[in-house]
Amino acid sequence: MLTAPYNTVSVAMRLLCGVLLLLAPAPARAAPSEYELKAAFIYQIARFVEWPPAPQAGAPLQLCVLGGNPFGAALHTISGKPVGERKIEVALLDMDMDTRKCAMLFIANPAEKHLERIAALARGSGMLTLGDTPGFAQRGAMVNFFPEDGKIRFEINTVASRRAGLKISSQLLKLARIVEEETP
Repeated sequence: MLTAPYNTVSVAMRLLCGVLLLLAPAPARAAPSEYELKAAFIYQIARFVEWPPAPQAGAPLQLCVLGGNPFGAALHTISGKPVGERKIEVALLDMDMDTRKCAMLFIANPAEKHLERIAALARGSGMLTLGDTPGFAQRGAMVNFFPEDGKIRFEINTVASRRAGLKISSQLLKLARIVEEETP
């Protein structure tokens, strides 16, 4: 829960600084990859979500990746990082694995055909669904990354996040493109 007053510039600067600090280049290191940036964004976004209480003290905030791992080793940069009283733990899931322990579920492109079913399962679960496939947020994912002018941006489906029982900071919402779901 965000208790201190934030303004849009402050939140934008914190988000940008957080991403840059996570990706601070070592000497002679190449620029961060697309998925290194997305991993850093996922961590920063997680910090601006009001999560349901942990099932038990010390329980991790589990980030699950479903349908393959486009991140490679990039997720190691955020594994163990704190989000409130919890720490991020990363799990790679096959399509037939249980997602109920996931606080965040990144749906990789090969799993996109199952998005509507996953979105239905996320309702009331407190699980944040994320992806980077065009149209994902309009189809029920809560956060979707997309390229724009050579940069990575994100869009948020606020209806889907409310249905899951999650509160996303209004300051983070100001930085996102807000999308609505398609009606069948």
